[in-house]
Amino acid sequence: MAGPVRGLVARVMACAFVMLPAAAPAATLGDGAERIFRNGFERPLDQPPNRAEASRFLAQATFGAADADIDRLVALGYDAWLDEQMARPASYVLPRMRAAEGTVDPLRPLPFHRFREAWFVDVLGAQDQLRQRVAFALSEIFVVSERGNGLANDGLALGAYYDILARHAFGNYRQLLEDVTLSPAMGRYLSMYRNRKPDPANNIQSDENYAREVMQLFSIGLVKLNPDGTPLVAGGATVPTYDGDVVRNFARVFTGWACHCAQGQPCPVDPFEQENFTCSTEHEMVPFEAYHDRGAKTLFDGVQLAAGRDARPELESALDHLSSHPNVGPFVGRRLIQRLVTSNPSPAYVERVAAVFSDDGSGVRGNLGAVVRAILLDPEARGGHAAMPETFGKLREPLLRLTQLWRAFEVSWKDDQLMLEDLDIHERYNQSPLFSPSVFNFFAPDHVPAGPLALEGLVAPEMQVITANFAIHMSNDFAGRVYWGYRGGPMDELDPRVRVIALERWEDLIRPLAGAPEAPPGALDELVERFDVLLLGGGMSTPLRQRIRARLLSIDADETLLRVQAALYLVAASPEYAVQR
Repeated sequence: MAGPVRGLVARVMACAFVMLPAAAPAATLGDGAERIFRNGFERPLDQPPNRAEASRFLAQATFGAADADIDRLVALGYDAWLDEQMARPASYVLPRMRAAEGTVDPLRPLPFHRFREAWFVDVLGAQDQLRQRVAFALSEIFVVSERGNGLANDGLALGAYYDILARHAFGNYRQLLEDVTLSPAMGRYLSMYRNRKPDPANNIQSDENYAREVMQLFSIGLVKLNPDGTPLVAGGATVPTYDGDVVRNFARVFTGWACHCAQGQPCPVDPFEQENFTCSTEHEMVPFEAYHDRGAKTLFDGVQLAAGRDARPELESALDHLSSHPNVGPFVGRRLIQRLVTSNPSPAYVERVAAVFSDDGSGVRGNLGAVVRAILLDPEARGGHAAMPETFGKLREPLLRLTQLWRAFEVSWKDDQLMLEDLDIHERYNQSPLFSPSVFNFFAPDHVPAGPLALEGLVAPEMQVITANFAIHMSNDFAGRVYWGYRGGPMDELDPRVRVIALERWEDLIRPLAGAPEAPPGALDELVERFDVLLLGGGMSTPLRQRIRARLLSIDADETLLRVQAALYLVAASPEYAVQR
C-alpha cells in the first residue's frame, strides 16, 4: 500500500476528476476469497460465501442488485442462478415501444425516445437481468447508433436491432453475426444497405465500410492473437489479420442487399434505384442478385470464395470463415470480460474464456451462454479483487452507476415514460443506449488515460468519457436523486414519470425508540454496512466508513431521512463506488 490509497481505486482516481477524497479498500475480504485462492486459481465454490460477495457477482451480471436479488442468489448458488436466468423468457423493447405509441402496426415508425423509455423499463424491472446486461454489453461491441447514417429518430429500426442482441445474448455467435449483418439498422449505419457490385464504367465501387468494421470491431481485430489474447509476434512485429485487398474482397461479398418488403406494403420494384425507407425493419435484408458481385474473391489467410455464387450462400460462407477464425474467441471474449468484469483481464483469464468459445464442452463453437457463464464463474472474476487488487476491476460505466443505485433502493415509477431530464440522459452521463458517437462505442477498449495507468501499461476504457464537468454533473445528479427523488419526496409529487427510490425501511432501521435520544445501539453501523453490501459489494474502506459515520452523528437523531440520505449520497458519490471491484 502506498499512502492512504491502494490498487485500482488509486490509479483511477489519479486520472479522474472526482470531488471527494479517495479512501483505501477494505483490508479483509472474508474466508470465501481466501478459500478460492488457497491453492492458486481454482474454480470458486458454487455458493457465495456471504451476501457481500453475492452482491459483487450481481454487479457484474445485472444492472444492480437489491436485497431480494442477493437473497435469491445466496439461496440458489451461482450455477442454479445462471440456469434460472438463462431460462427466463426474453424481455424485448419493441413490444413496449408499440404499446407506448398505441399501435400494433409493424410498419408504423416509432420515435427514438420510445426506445430509451422501454430500455429503462427493462433494465430496471425485467426479470431476465442477465440477458439484459449481456445485451447491453453486446450493444457496445456490435455498435449501431441513432447518431449514425440514416437512423436519426428511427426507433423502429433501433428497437428491432436491440431485440436481436437480447435474443442472441445466450445464443450462438455465428448466428448473431449473421443477424447483425443483415439487420436493416446495421445495413444503414455501416452502409451495406444497397451496396452495389463494382461497375468501373459508371465509376461505382463497392462500399467498404461494413467489410472493414465487421473484421476490425466485431470478430477478429487488426492483428493476429495468441489463444490468450496477446498479439502474435513474428520477426519482432505483430501480424496483421487482413489488408486492403481483403477489405475490398469482403466489400464485394456484401453486395446486393436491400430491405425486406412486407406483405401488402407498396414497395419499389428496384430499391437500388428508388430508396425505400419504410421497409420492414423487423425482417432481415434480402438479396437482389442483379447487384451482387459474382466474381471469385480472396479473403484473409488465402481463403477462396469461388465465382458464380448467389448473394446469400456467399455471405453465409464468408461469415462461416470469419466466425471460425482463431482470433474470434480471445477477441470477443476479452471485450465481454471488459464490459462485465474487469478492464485488464490476465492472459490466462482470456485464454480460459476463449477455450470455452472454441468448445463449450459438447463440441459447439461460439456458445455465448457458455462464454458468459465462463466469464462470470472464472476464479479471476470471483476472486481477482483479493488476488490481484492492484489491477483487477473496472471503472463503472456512467449508466451502470445510476441503474445500480436505482435497483439497490427498489426504484419505482408511476408512468413508463421518462421525464425530460432522463430522456436526454446522455447530456449528463456521457452515455445512453444505442447513442454512441461512432462505431467505436463511447470508449475504446484499449483507452489509456494519462497518468499512473499509462505508466503501468493498464487500460481504463470508461475513463474516455470522464471529464471534470462530468464528475461534477454526476455528483449533482446523484444528490438530486437522493435528496429529491425518493418515494413521497418532492419529485415524486411533481412528476409521475420520475424514477423514485425507497428509503422508508432504512429510516425505520435507525429511528430512535420511543423516549430514546438516539438510534438503537449499532443501528448506524448496520445502515452503513448494508449500504456497503448493496453498492460496494462489501469492499468499503475503513476511512470511508469512518467519514460516513461521523457525518451521520452530526445530524440530529430524529432526522432519520436526512441521515439515510447523507449515508447513501456519500457512498454513491465516493471514488470507491466509481470502481467496480
